[in-house]
This record gives sequence, C-alpha cells and structure tokens, in this order.
Amino acid sequence: MQVGRHKTAIFVIVGALLCVNYWLAVVRPRQMNCAPGEMCHIDSPAMRANRVLFWISVAIYAGAVSFTYAALWWVRMQS
Repeated sequence: MQVGRHKTAIFVIVGALLCVNYWLAVVRPRQMNCAPGEMCHIDSPAMRANRVLFWISVAIYAGAVSFTYAALWWVRMQS
C-alpha cells in the first residue's frame, strides 16, 4: 500500500484526532471541577504536559501538511 495515494485521507483523519485531543487536553479540563493539587486540576503538571504535547503535535501536523502540499506544488511547477 502506498501512503502517498492516501495522504489527504490520512491528513483528514489525523486532523480529526487532533480536534478530539484538543477537547480532551484543553476544553474538558477547564470544565472539570477539580481542587488544586488533584491530578485533574488544570494547573497540575500532568495537565500542563498534555497541553504542551498537544501543541507540539499540532505544530508537527501543520508542518507536515504544509511541507507535503508545498512540495507537490513545487514539483508540479517544475514540470
């Protein structure tokens, strides 16, 4: 199976998973009623790490999408 043929579907699926992760890492912790010091509190080290890893994932995803489609555009312009 060639991944190149399915790149759009893969990017859409990964984007949808990142949207779900946004809700889990950013939105939901703000709605939870956790006391300071509890693991589910918005400022706990685990929740901060989740948010940092989420934004790193978004940056990697955006870079991959940009690089892939920019490279395809560049190849088409060369031929």
